[in-house]
Amino acid sequence: MSMYTARVQSVLTPYQHAAMQELSKKSKTPISVLIRQAIEQVYFEPIAQKRRLNALDQLLSLDAPVADWEQMEAEIVQGAVT
Repeated sequence: MSMYTARVQSVLTPYQHAAMQELSKKSKTPISVLIRQAIEQVYFEPIAQKRRLNALDQLLSLDAPVADWEQMEAEIVQGAVT
């Protein structure tokens, strides 16, 4: 479980607060958790996705030799045996 140590305060409109309370009630999830999930989804997941895509681009740019699957599988099995 993550340890939350930083506090952030935000002010919502009455409509936003009522909507969050309803979502919280329906999902049986505290508003604070819903807000953290939204932050993760909107801001952090796209960054992580971009990092993964950049890593994939770097791997693909290596132009490493690749054999057909049967040959690669045989080499993997051979390496595991020795």
